[in-house]
Amino acid sequence: MCGICGIVNKNGQEVSRAILGLMSDTVSHRGPNDAGSYFDASIALGHRRLSIIDLSNDGHQPMHYMGRYTIVFNGEIFNYIELKEELTQAGYSFLSKTDTEIIMAAYDYWGKDCVNYFNGMWAFALYDKKENILFCSRDRFGIKPFYYANLEEIFLFGSEIKQLLVHDKVIRKVNLKRAIDFLLYSITDHTEETLFEGIFQLRGGYNLIYDLDKYSFYIYQWYNLKENIKHIDSSFEEASSRFEILFKDSVKLRLRSDVKIGSCLSGGLDSSSIVTVINDIFKQMSLLSNQETVSACFENKEYDEQYYIDEVIRKTGVSSHKVFPDFKYLNKTIDKMIWYQDEPFGSTSIFSQWCVFEEAKRNNLIVMLDGQGSDEQLAGYHPFFGLFLAGLLRKGRLLQFLKEKESIKKLHGYKETYILRLLGNSFLPRELRKNLSIFLKRKKIEWLNVEYDKKEINDFGVYKDIRSLSIEEIINISVPMLLHYEDRNSMAHSIEARVPFLDHRLVEFNLGLPDNFKIHNAQTKYILRESLKDILPEKIKNRYDKMGFVTPEFIWIKENKDIIRRELSKACSDLQPIVNTEIVLAWFDGILEGKYEFDHTLWRLICLGRWVNLFRVKT
Repeated sequence: MCGICGIVNKNGQEVSRAILGLMSDTVSHRGPNDAGSYFDASIALGHRRLSIIDLSNDGHQPMHYMGRYTIVFNGEIFNYIELKEELTQAGYSFLSKTDTEIIMAAYDYWGKDCVNYFNGMWAFALYDKKENILFCSRDRFGIKPFYYANLEEIFLFGSEIKQLLVHDKVIRKVNLKRAIDFLLYSITDHTEETLFEGIFQLRGGYNLIYDLDKYSFYIYQWYNLKENIKHIDSSFEEASSRFEILFKDSVKLRLRSDVKIGSCLSGGLDSSSIVTVINDIFKQMSLLSNQETVSACFENKEYDEQYYIDEVIRKTGVSSHKVFPDFKYLNKTIDKMIWYQDEPFGSTSIFSQWCVFEEAKRNNLIVMLDGQGSDEQLAGYHPFFGLFLAGLLRKGRLLQFLKEKESIKKLHGYKETYILRLLGNSFLPRELRKNLSIFLKRKKIEWLNVEYDKKEINDFGVYKDIRSLSIEEIINISVPMLLHYEDRNSMAHSIEARVPFLDHRLVEFNLGLPDNFKIHNAQTKYILRESLKDILPEKIKNRYDKMGFVTPEFIWIKENKDIIRRELSKACSDLQPIVNTEIVLAWFDGILEGKYEFDHTLWRLICLGRWVNLFRVKT
């Protein structure tokens, strides 16, 4: 929805209007419709508005309430209509039709616990003049971003890292630990640290309280997913019915908008489910407006999903827009993408998503619904099979184990050895699995010239059951990264992305489901398939391969090997003294010759090198 920023001068002096203006203007793409600022002694707040709810000037921010509160807010509180009704009955009155005003009234009524009543996505800073504090909050799963830097004389915060970099007190230095995590594991956003040393993110489900009298702050976790999981003890039919109700209500809430809405459509189960549910909602409401979708397609059929995309189009009658990302445009766009992302990204799949939002912008689609978060909740990734099978053995369900193992082999074409390896990983003791992970990574790290803590970065992939892996994927691994990419790619084009699968009610319900409601006869996301079977196209319901926002990355590399080799060589030069150029280039040549398997680390090296150069980061 918007871009926010703020400065606190710890010396009590007035904040520079020029610096706040630069911070705000740096994210003008997040809010092209309006801009505003607020100054009060040593504190200043800035805002850029993308108008979604109540397009009038009543939605201008920073917004004030009751002569006591001032807020800058990025996101949407989707249940604001219901909250407004409750707060009106409690005696509050409102001047606008926005959800922004609701946040301040809710804070006045419930205090810091108000966030527990919100269903939505948000990052906001609320200045309470009476208490002289800044109450900063980020939604449960970190759908909307919040970054900060706490320096000797100033405290800065913003929606994007680049806003903080405009201040000359912020040093641009690489966070080596996080850079190694990115290179070896393709993981970012798994801690409060960023790839910039000294710049942090407020994590999803956390609040930050800044005391403006003492010029100090504390952070606390206001939402703990583990503590909110609903343990489901019902029949599959009852659970399926409940899932359908929750999912459809989540989608319906996310259709609240005063601007044009569309959907990302990959042809996979998740995005197809959203599109078909929206179509169903429109029919029930007798709405005549036609839904619009945007899809990334490829001439190379191995990476193209048009067969499935077209199935959804035929079933729903949506207006479809298609884009065809290619290497030439990637090469032209890469620096722009890195600048908008703030940090490097793990593969060119982010480029496909970029092209989708670019096409959405061309068609004036200001809000887009997308399917992030489903796989992590509903065991959609195939490594979940090992944990599922291990769970059956631990419970002594041998016949079901044998049946599921054979179904996995038959449906997905996996060999017995692969399944046994997945199963073995689920049974090996934790320390042995960690040591094995280190051993398997040894070939990759020969090209690193720096020491690192193996214990710290080799904890990924050590889980006891499906639920524990799901929680880790949602809180620390997959979802935070995907949401980072989603937010920056969408907002780069002044588009708000909404993710119905991450409605907290749905997440809490799904994580409480028995394993066999998620995986059944080797079918992943079983409850999703069954609950929507009456509206999903049959070929989508029975689709079992998985692609997502893929690109023919290795084909592009082979077809443009000279360009890629030059890029890799330059990246290694920019990353000195972190990597060994000679070993990296020999590895690249070996991949092209077929000696080694293709590895996305090549892309990560190029992307990290470009990032260092683009943001002038010291290594």
